[in-house]
Parts: sequence; C-alpha cells; structure tokens
Amino acid sequence: MKRSAIGPLRLPAPGQRVAGRFTFSSDKGLAKYEWPYIAIAGESAGPSVLVAAGIHAAEYTGIEAAIRLGHDIAPHDVRGLVVVIPLLNRPGFYERSIYVNPEDNDNLNRLFPGRVDGTWGERFAHHLLNDVIVHFDHAIDLHAGDLIEDLVPFVIYRETGDGPRDSTIQRMANAYGAKWAVASAPSGERPGSLYAVAAQHGVAAMLAESGGRGLLIEEDVVRHTRGVTNILRTIGILTGEPERVAPPTVVKSFDWLRSPAEGMFHTRVRVDQRVRAGEIVGELIDLVGEPLATISAPVSGVVLFTVTSPAIRKDGLLLAIGAL
Repeated sequence: MKRSAIGPLRLPAPGQRVAGRFTFSSDKGLAKYEWPYIAIAGESAGPSVLVAAGIHAAEYTGIEAAIRLGHDIAPHDVRGLVVVIPLLNRPGFYERSIYVNPEDNDNLNRLFPGRVDGTWGERFAHHLLNDVIVHFDHAIDLHAGDLIEDLVPFVIYRETGDGPRDSTIQRMANAYGAKWAVASAPSGERPGSLYAVAAQHGVAAMLAESGGRGLLIEEDVVRHTRGVTNILRTIGILTGEPERVAPPTVVKSFDWLRSPAEGMFHTRVRVDQRVRAGEIVGELIDLVGEPLATISAPVSGVVLFTVTSPAIRKDGLLLAIGAL
C-alpha cells in the first residue's frame, strides 16, 4: 500500500514531487524549527532512499549537492521513493556553526540513537532516527570538511555483520567514485554517527565527504551529485546505467591526531599526501614563538583531512591519517 507520510514528512502521489517543511511537533524545543525536504515518488514501486546533508551546518558542499539533487531528480526517472533533507543542523546554519549545534553545543553526529528525554541534540537524534531514518531502505549522509577543514574525498561505511546489508552498503560506497574509503567496525568508528547507527538499525547507510573550508567549489559539489546519482542507479532507484568507477582503496584504520597543548599549529602535510609512521607532520608553538610539541604520524598511510585554522585548543583536532 502506498505510504502518504513517513513520520512528519508528507509524501507525494506516485509520479509526483513535493517540497515542504516538517517539524517534530511533540517536542517543544524541536518544534520551534522547521526542516526543509523534497520527496520524489516514482510511478512504480521500488526501494526508498534518504539523502541527508548538513548535520554539520557549515559543510556547504553537501548541503548544496542535496538541494540540487532534490531539485533535479525527475519523478519519471525514479522507481520507488527518494527523500532529500538538505539541512539537518537547522539551529547552526545561519550561525555558521562549526562542528556543533548552538542549542546545546553538542556535535549532532555523535548523539545517535539519542534519547527522548535528553538534551536538544539527543532528542533531535532520537526523533530523526525513529520517526524518519529507520523507515527507509537506504540512506546517504553527505558531508564536507567543516569551515576550518580541508580533505581529500572519501567515503565511510560501517560493517554490521549482516551479509546482504553489508554487501549493499559496500556496493553503494564503491559506486560513489571516491579514491579512499574507511570501513569502520564498532571499535574504530566515531560513536553516535548517523550512518553507523542507521546501519545498525537495518538501513543500508553510508557517508560521503567532498570539499570543505566553507567554499562552494563546483568540482566538489558535482562530485557529490554525480556520486549520489551513481549510487541511486546502482541500487535500482534511478533509471540509467551506472557509471563504471574504480572502487576506493579501503584504509586499515582512521587515526585522528590531537594537540597536546593549546597554541599555533604549523602543518607540514597536505591532504592526500602519503606519510610514514614517525614522520613529522607538524609543529605546535606558543604565542611568543617558542616550540611546544612536534607532531608525528602514528601510522603509515594517507592524510585524509587537515584542520586549516592554526589556532588549536588543547586536545583539539589537527588531522587524520588513513592507515595503509
């Protein structure tokens, strides 16, 4: 039977598109915001996919790509249902918030599955997961480097132990067209991530990264739109033959380097650069120029992202290396 809604999202009739806004009306703190969405229903039945972006409010290439996908995908090309939510971190968008949402200064992508009686962010994660995400067959979470981050494009997915689901997730990740991939297991993932918790709840979910530094560089946006389009064709939701792309190289681990003190960080490496274990990747100095620490690579691998701001707090993020 055709669904008329998924939680608070009204769905169009077969062969139609609807663009609107939704909220979580049962929670006063959430209900003061509205989230934009686009839903495109094919004329024939098929799988469902959620394309989401902007869980980090200043990751603009993901947001822009989601907007374009929602606007450009035609109902006659769809088999099943495509829903696009271009901006998840609604409180942080016009604040140009980095990493967190200003309601409680929590990172929304560390809070899933959330709590119905928790902080603003925990309640948002709970409702988004249970009212929306778990009702889809597939989910694609679009990211970029944040306002102070640069990165080489890569994808992340979680291995769940469910053979058919893991196979579908890997097909999706391979179809995106990234050079690198992080296949996270429970011991190595960032806790509370949307893609990982969605996968644990039965959704074939993955994350894709492209662009950063607060810039809408066309090449970075197109990488997302082209990658998502190819995923949708690969899993049979969008008409057309999938583009043949080389599968990504899967790194052995995803090592995040943090600062031992506050100061000015001078990086010696760039994204997509190969480094050796023990190689110096940067130096930390204080505000009168005295050296504080030398930062070395803990593993041999490739630099997947760097923080572009030199102002670093103690335990602040510096860069990440994918081990090879």
